Amino acid sequence: MRRSLLVVVVLALATLLAMPARSAQAAPRCFPETNQCLDGRIRQYWEQNGGLPVFGFPITAQAPELNRDTGQTYVTQWMERNRFELHPENAAPYDVLLGRLGDDRLRQLGIDWQTLPKANPSDPHYFPQTGQAITHEPFWQYWRSHGLELGDRGISERESLALFGYPISPARMETNSSGDTVLTQWFERARFEWHPNNPEPYKVLLGLLGNEVRAAASMPAPSPSPSPSPSPAPDPCANIAAPRFAYIEPNCVRRGEAIGIVVWGFEPNQEISYWVTRADGATVGASTTVRADEDGIFAGLLDTSIFPPGDYVFVAQDSRGEYEPSVAPFRILP
Repeated sequence: MRRSLLVVVVLALATLLAMPARSAQAAPRCFPETNQCLDGRIRQYWEQNGGLPVFGFPITAQAPELNRDTGQTYVTQWMERNRFELHPENAAPYDVLLGRLGDDRLRQLGIDWQTLPKANPSDPHYFPQTGQAITHEPFWQYWRSHGLELGDRGISERESLALFGYPISPARMETNSSGDTVLTQWFERARFEWHPNNPEPYKVLLGLLGNEVRAAASMPAPSPSPSPSPSPAPDPCANIAAPRFAYIEPNCVRRGEAIGIVVWGFEPNQEISYWVTRADGATVGASTTVRADEDGIFAGLLDTSIFPPGDYVFVAQDSRGEYEPSVAPFRILP
């Protein structure tokens, strides 16, 4: 009897030892900067897929929220740069989905990204899904070197797409919510900003779309106009072609106003020449020789006081003529 009891006890102990130990529940991770915490699956997702540089601090607690696109309610938590939704009906890693805040913010600004100037299909890193390209090399390097962890070897294109989405605008100079005028490109889930004076790796920063979308959504709707507004006058700056291998801002000015131009794709410190042509191809004035910086980029201001009203093209090319020239169309108004 004692021998049988001993056998039963030994077998019970062996069974207990073979059972996996229950892992301790991780404590919430809290941030005094915003007085908010990350917990559970959202904390795990935040930490695994980029953390603070990609998503920013949490700015709300987890709470049920209606999704505008699906009409369904999901547990949601907002970050400075994105919105996380819990979808327990999906298998990991798709049990947390990111909001399309780039698209959402442009809608709030009254911009239909599908009407923005399209890239040339021959441009590098062109995406036919949206008709846009990631031609600014630092933006492309950032896009391709970050992505959601989907189990692929290295960082695949689908992982970068899952994190940022497709580009939905050309790169152009814009003023961000901090008041800085910087080279900017919008993506479905992000806004890339170029800050060349920052140290590495902070030259490419992501816009605070979570903050901006929430702030705009909380603003009261404007009062309706008592009478229909008159039809707007024709836009004198319409139908200007998109630049190639260049950024120009603004591309439509009155005579005498300065235009900012950035061209890229050259070798570090390479000698380049630039000039201006009329729409018919005739050169206006003399060409100027300069050198690209260590990143193969040249930026400067163009004085328009010497040009009569009309359509023009800024052209820049390496001195050996080995690369396709950068072109930036612009218009001078009376």
